[in-house]
Parts: sequence; C-alpha cells; structure tokens
Amino acid sequence: MTKEGTFLWGGRFERKPDAETVAFSTSIGEDYRLYPFDILGSIAHCMMLERVGIISQQEREELCDGLRSIYRELQEGKIDFTPFEDIHSLVEHRLRELKGQVADKLHTARSRNDQIVLDERLYLREMIAVVIEKIITLQERILEQARAYPDLVMPGFTHFQPAQPVLYAYHMMAYFYMLERDIERFWDSLKRVNVLPLGAGALAGTSLPIDREYVASLLAFPKVQENGMDAVSDRDFILEFLFDLLSLFVHLSRLSEELVVWSSPLFGFIEMDEALTTGSSIMPQKKNPDLAELLRGKCGEFLGALVSLAATLKGLPLAYNRDLQQDKKPLFRSAEEALSSLDIAAKLVAGMRPLPQNMEQALKKGFLTATDLAEFLVEKGVPFRKAHHLVGRIVRKMLEEGRELTSLRAEDLGEYASLFEETLKERLDEQKSPLFKKSLGSTAPDEVRRQVVQAEINLEQWKKSLEKLKEEWKTSFEKLLFFKE
Repeated sequence: MTKEGTFLWGGRFERKPDAETVAFSTSIGEDYRLYPFDILGSIAHCMMLERVGIISQQEREELCDGLRSIYRELQEGKIDFTPFEDIHSLVEHRLRELKGQVADKLHTARSRNDQIVLDERLYLREMIAVVIEKIITLQERILEQARAYPDLVMPGFTHFQPAQPVLYAYHMMAYFYMLERDIERFWDSLKRVNVLPLGAGALAGTSLPIDREYVASLLAFPKVQENGMDAVSDRDFILEFLFDLLSLFVHLSRLSEELVVWSSPLFGFIEMDEALTTGSSIMPQKKNPDLAELLRGKCGEFLGALVSLAATLKGLPLAYNRDLQQDKKPLFRSAEEALSSLDIAAKLVAGMRPLPQNMEQALKKGFLTATDLAEFLVEKGVPFRKAHHLVGRIVRKMLEEGRELTSLRAEDLGEYASLFEETLKERLDEQKSPLFKKSLGSTAPDEVRRQVVQAEINLEQWKKSLEKLKEEWKTSFEKLLFFKE
C-alpha cells in the first residue's frame, strides 16, 4: 500500500492509481541509493531560493534543518522507503511530516525531471572516482608482479602460437597500460558528467529568478548545462560510463582468459592462490580457476547494460519520457558489479605465482628466436624479405632434423654462410633474446624498467589528481550537510 501524500502529483486526478500501476511505475527499489545526492541537491536548491528572495531566511533554515534530519535518518536506516514512488517523494513526504506546510515550498522552480538527472550526475561522479581508485589498486598489484620477476623470460604469443621470447614483467606491463587507458577514459568522462542540470525545470526553465550558477558552485559543478530540454532528457553521460565499463571489462576478460590458460597444467605458467580457486564435486584432483572464469564472464553483463540503455534512448522524442526511468537498473547494477569485480581482479593478480621452470621449457618449443636470426641477417646487409624466406627454410629443415635454432651451423645459412658467427648462438638463446631488443617500448630489460618507473609516476599523478577532486567534492558536501562555513 502507498501512504497518503507520497505522490508528488494528483491535483488533476479524482482517482488514485491502482495497485498494479503503482507497482509497475515506482522506481524506489533502485533510486533509494540516490538519497544522499537528492538531499544535497535539495539543500543547495533551498539555499538558492533564499538567495534570490523566493523564500525567507527562516524558511530556508527550517527546510535545510529538516533535510539534514532526513539524511541522518536514512543513514541510520530509520525510514522505510518501500511505500514511496521514488526517492524524491520520500524526501518531500518526510520533510512535510517534520516541518509542516513550509515543505511545500521546496519544489519551487524545479521538476523531478531535472532533479533526477542531478542526483544521477552526483552519484556517478563519485562512482567514477571509486572505480578509478580500484583500477589503480589493480595496477599496483600488476606492478608488484613486474617488479618481483624482472628477469623472468616466457613465450610471447600471436594467434595463440609461440612467437618471440618476452619478459614476464613486459607481459604484465601490457595489462598495466591497458588499464591506464581505462582510467583516462573515465577521467575524461568527468568533464561531461560534472555539469549541472538543475534549473532546467520540466524542460523549458522557469519564469522565477533562480541562480543556476550559484547552485553549481555549491555542488562543485564547474559548468551549467546550456539547454534545459537537453538537460532533462540527456543520459549520454550514463551511456558513456557504461561504455567505459565495458571497455574495462573487455580488458579484464582478456587478463582472466590468460590466467585460466596459464594456470592449466597443459601450460603451467602460473600457480593460483588456492583461496581463489575451487574444486570439483566429482573429480578430487581438480583446482579450478572459477573466479577468473566468473570475471571473464562479467563482460557480457556490461555489454548487455550498454545495449539495454542504448535501446531505451534510441528514438526518444524530446524532452523527458518515462522510459528514462529504465536507466537506473543498468547503471546501478553495472556500477556495483564493477567495484566487486575489480576487487577480485586485484586479488587474483596478487595471488598468482609464476613457475619459471615451465616457462623455460615452453621457450624451447616453436623456434621463438627465428625473428632474431632474420634481424641478424638484416644487420649484415641481407634484405629483410630474403632473410625472412631463408630463416623459414632453415626452420623447416630443423623441424625435419629434430634440431633447435641454437644448433645453427654456418652451412645452414646457405649462400650467406660467410655471415655466420659463433656469437650468433647466444643471440638465438631464448633466455637472452630480450637483451638484444633496442626499440622504445620493447621487451628489453632496460625498456621494461623504464616502463615500470613511468607507470609508478603515472599512478602517483592519478592519485594526487583524484584526491584533489574528491577533497573539493567533500568540502562542498560538508558545507551543505553540516552547514560548515
């Protein structure tokens, strides 16, 4: 049942909505999460109404005092939110219970249309900050792996076939820089999230003398949305957030896939922490990488969330339509899944241990230094295509003879036999191959160390930038919630 007065509309109607209509249309089950932001926005709006002379100082004090009381009650779980249509009706109904008729002035010069977008923007910018923090934690675990095993050599793959020797640290750093791009995307999206919609009204603004820039300053928004019709119907910022999450989880899925493959006895490149694996109900020998598999599977959820919201937004006429209420489930579920999944990803990386002996054995399969031989010949003046063709023939011959490239002899080079050097065998040694790399961004030990140092610098910069932004938001919110000058 719905309490009397919990709907913020009704004067036009003689009959109340029936129970099924109420159940179908309410959003409180999702948007109760927005209560801190709904109250913050209401306090800022209330302070602006007094500033422009629409309400008195006493009315502002009464309303803000009531809103702060409601915040404390919700924080302590003292209000049952289930009977209400949405978070806005809960706050306004409770404010009327606490402060009487003055509560009816709070909604002056605003609509739920601009109010809900404000709540979502305030929620999302904080969520983005938390997501970035958790990505940083995962990056730190990756760096720990790279620093712990600076000289460990393993096979690198293309097409899932042995390709060239690389440092294990180099492989780890590839994931670090994937995640770096994810942080950049989330950070850049804050420019589009951090824009004030409040003051757009239902769609056309208001004839009352409101001050949107003042509200923006109170809520630490650097910009105000220019067009009210766009402001109330805009969900691009949520769509972008969901895309950024999808991109992140494509990367986490790739990492998970390699953890699954590497931990298989058929590869045996790593051993995973037993606390992060499970057994089989029928096969007693099994040690299954279930968490990595689940993390890999999460990618589908984020793709579904993105497609779901895009399909909802497609073709909607301006301005607000109730379809937009469907933005909350994909938003909240995705945000919450992302936080827990990033925690698991960090644990998985921290808990894995490489197995050097197995990696060394794998280096002997697949002629991984064939490209090294081709580049040696190029250095001696052989055109690359000729060198490539010659090395291909050498590999074929050695396969037939059961030999490895380290057994190379001068006669194997045919017409280029005079170029043979005994020191070439060292260059064809899989363990030493990375030492000969010279290019920027390569697997050369010095280059990998440089990448690690640069990564450490990047992390410190991100942490400082994030802390500065969070402190700005915190200061703004504390002033509103606790009336700190």
